[in-house]
Amino acid sequence: MIEKTALILACVNHSIPIVTCGGAAGRMDPTQIVIDDLTKVSEDRLLFHCRKRLRQNHGFPKVPLPGQGKKARVRKWRINSVYSTEVQQKMDNTKADMVTSSFRACDGFLGTGVFVTGCYGFVAATKIIEMIAMDSLIVPKKHGRKQE
Repeated sequence: MIEKTALILACVNHSIPIVTCGGAAGRMDPTQIVIDDLTKVSEDRLLFHCRKRLRQNHGFPKVPLPGQGKKARVRKWRINSVYSTEVQQKMDNTKADMVTSSFRACDGFLGTGVFVTGCYGFVAATKIIEMIAMDSLIVPKKHGRKQE
C-alpha cells in the first residue's frame, strides 16, 4: 500500500498519466470490474487506504465542487483506477477450516483468481490504449479541476 501510494504520488508530481489497479482478493465476478477516478472508488480496501494516505499525508483535497450543498461531489484527481464493485467475499471462521482450496491462503479463503486479476490488467490496458489512440492522455492533478 505504501509503495502503491508512492508510485501514484510520483506520477502526480511529475505529471505522468497513470492507471492504477485495486485489490482482487476475494472477488469472483470479473463482470463487475470498472474504471473510474480514484476519488470515486468503492468496495476496494487497497485503493481506499491509498486515497486516505494521499489525503492525510500529501495534501490531496476532499473538497466538494462549489454550489453542491451537503451532498457535494468530490473534485476528481484525474487518477484512473481499476476496481471491482463486487463486495469482497468473506467466510466465517467456523467454515474456514473445512475449505480446501487451490488458492493461496494468504489472500483470504477465496484467494486471488487469475481470471479476475487478468481482467483487471485487460481493463487497465484498454484505458491506456484508448488514451494513446485518442491522443487524450489524462494527467493527474493534485488539486482537482480548476473552476471554469
